[in-house]
Amino acid sequence: MPTTVRTRRFVEDLAPGDRISIDGHRGVVKTALPNDDGDLVISLVNSSEERDEVVLSVGTKVDIL
Repeated sequence: MPTTVRTRRFVEDLAPGDRISIDGHRGVVKTALPNDDGDLVISLVNSSEERDEVVLSVGTKVDIL
């Protein structure tokens, strides 16, 4: 039975084109830019839901698909 190997990466290390999963929702990173609060605004393309961006705290780990 084949298994899918997932890696985890800190949100501040994401790069455009990374395929990610956050709480079961998938998307492809377009940009990751800091906001005024020190968090990162991750712009997504090809998201599995209606959102096109998500805000995550620095130090958060996400699954890389």
